[in-house]
Amino acid sequence: MDRGTIALDIDGTITRSDHLIPDGVAHYFNTLHKEGWQFIFVTGRFLSFALMSLNKLDFPFLLVLQNGADLLEMPQKKRVHRSYLTLDVVLEVDALISGEENDFVLYSGYEKGDRGYFRASRFTPEMLAYLKDLEKLSPEPWRAVDSFERCGQSTFPLIKCIGSKERLELLNKKLKALKGIITTIILDPISQEFYLILITHEDADKGKAVKKLFDLYQLKRPLITGGNDNNDLPLLKEGDLRIAMDGSPDPLLDLADIVAPPADQMGIIDGVQEAIRRLL
Repeated sequence: MDRGTIALDIDGTITRSDHLIPDGVAHYFNTLHKEGWQFIFVTGRFLSFALMSLNKLDFPFLLVLQNGADLLEMPQKKRVHRSYLTLDVVLEVDALISGEENDFVLYSGYEKGDRGYFRASRFTPEMLAYLKDLEKLSPEPWRAVDSFERCGQSTFPLIKCIGSKERLELLNKKLKALKGIITTIILDPISQEFYLILITHEDADKGKAVKKLFDLYQLKRPLITGGNDNNDLPLLKEGDLRIAMDGSPDPLLDLADIVAPPADQMGIIDGVQEAIRRLL
C-alpha cells in the first residue's frame, strides 16, 4: 500500500561530503520503500554524478536532473519530461555576460555524454584549473569551443556561472532581465571557494519538476521534502512536511518544519523519521 512520497535533494542532504550516500541512509531508504513510500531524488547535477551518489539503492525511483531539466524513471533511465534552453536563449545570456572576468559553462545533457562546453580564452588560468577538476566528474571529455554555435546541438539543460558570491549576485541582477529562464545562486558543492548561478528553462525548477511527476504518476500524498541550498526552495514549498539540513541558508530554515542534523551525520534519517512520526 502506498503510504506517500518522499522527495529529497541529493548533494548535502542525503550524501556525505564525499558525495556518496552512506550505508545507513541507503538501508533506511530501502526499508521505507518496502513499507510503501515512493521516492523522488532531485538534483542540480547531471545523470552520471547522480548515479554515482545513489548506487546503493536497490528499488525503482524517479530522478530529477539539473534542477528539473530532465525527469527520468529509474533504473531504466526512461525520460518522461524535458525542459531545455534553446541556443537562442544561450546567446542572449552570452550577450548579457560579455565582458565579465570569467565565462560560463554550457552542459550537453545526458544523451550527449554529460559533457561541458567552454570557451577557454574567456577564463582565467585559476578558473581553467578548476574546470579541469569539474571535467573529471563527467563521463565524457569536455569540449573547448570558440563559439557555442559550434557545439553541434541546439538545446541544453543547464548553464553554470562560477565565481565569488558578490560577483554572482551582481550578475544575477542582470540575468533577471531575460525572459524564459530561472536563475539560482548556490554554494558550489565541489569547491567551497566558489558560488554558482544555475540557469535553466523557466519550466525547470525542483518544485515544478515534482509537480510534473505527481501529475504523470498520480503519486500519493503526504509529500515529505528535504534540501539544503537555495535551489531547493521550490522543492521544499511543495511539501506537506519540509526538512532543511542544519547549516542551510536562512530562507530554507525559515520554511522548514524540521531542521535535521548535517548530512555527514546522516541527519536525513532523523529528519524523515520525525516527519513520518508527525504524520502518524
